[in-house]
Amino acid sequence: MISVERTCWPVACLGVGISAFGAYLQFKLPPILPAFLATYPHSATVAAWFMSIFALVGLVASAPLGRLVERHALGVALGFGLGIAGLGIVIGLVAPQSAPLMLLARGLEGLTFAIFAVIGPVIANSATARADLGLVTGLIAAWIPIGQLLAGGLALGGADWHALWLINLVLMLPIIIAAWIYRPWFGAVKRPAGAGMLAKTHPGLLIGAGLFLLWSLQFFAFMTWLTKYLTGELHLSAAAAILAYLTPVVVVMTCNIVTGWALARGLKLLPALFIGLLSQAFVWATAPWLDGIAGIVMLIVFGIGAGIVPACFFHLPHNLDGVSAGPKAYGVLMTGRNTGVFSGPILMAWLFQGNLGWHGAAFVVAGTTLAAALLSLSLARKLRPAGHATA
Repeated sequence: MISVERTCWPVACLGVGISAFGAYLQFKLPPILPAFLATYPHSATVAAWFMSIFALVGLVASAPLGRLVERHALGVALGFGLGIAGLGIVIGLVAPQSAPLMLLARGLEGLTFAIFAVIGPVIANSATARADLGLVTGLIAAWIPIGQLLAGGLALGGADWHALWLINLVLMLPIIIAAWIYRPWFGAVKRPAGAGMLAKTHPGLLIGAGLFLLWSLQFFAFMTWLTKYLTGELHLSAAAAILAYLTPVVVVMTCNIVTGWALARGLKLLPALFIGLLSQAFVWATAPWLDGIAGIVMLIVFGIGAGIVPACFFHLPHNLDGVSAGPKAYGVLMTGRNTGVFSGPILMAWLFQGNLGWHGAAFVVAGTTLAAALLSLSLARKLRPAGHATA
């Protein structure tokens, strides 16, 4: 249950910023990866693991982290996350030529990513009044595109990989200062009275984790291989491919926030979730025939769907009977997400490099996304009646 009558916006934004910091940790690498590999020629497999290790660590750690955070103060989790992030950043700066040390560095950053993905929403929710819950949920859902846009914008502005890593260290300072100023909000997690069923066993939450898995599988397959598809199949220039890559990211972030705002003002979660998933399945199914203006339009449609869906996922714990929107709930959801993030790019690569090719791979992923849309309908009896959402 919401415990504040008026939203403390600095704390709510700090919660969003903590999660976005985790996203920046991961997505600072893709914009400068070609230049990085030109200087430090790691193999393609190793380079792929510089990203995939985040999902692997998150897959293993998210649910246990959720349980641990509920037993300890949020401030302890925040301090530990910042400490291991700092260690990972420093290792990356001093040993970029070493594949084992870079994987260690990225693994430490991945553990921070997993921690901050859990505690960021909890901190933001704890400072949010009921009337603002939807908007804050939308901001929380935008944590990945915020991190992507920050890293991509800095890279486009001329920042090299050293600068992106050093900026990551600098970004820790305002988080530490803000957390100290608002330290009363970083105590132990308070479970609402009446949240009897353990979040990790709630069937609606498990369905949500499964949906998050299927959605993340197709979305991160899309984001990982989009530029290669555009340059290799549609023969776009590198600059045009990057702009095409950023187009859905901007749309996703905007729709995250708009959807959260709309959920707080009467938009029903299940129809929004179903339509968002269905729209993405449609784009996948039509992708083999899209180029030019039609392709741009479908990128925007895809971004709209990809903005709606995660806002619904992050709002889901507020709408399930017997669930507290705390670390356990988000730990379960993030386990589903990380499973999809880990498997999606690998599945897509295996499909398009095999006999199916790009077109066949698109149809398989379209079917996966359609299955997610149909599965979402099973949430109908698990949701609270309209107007009874809580935190």
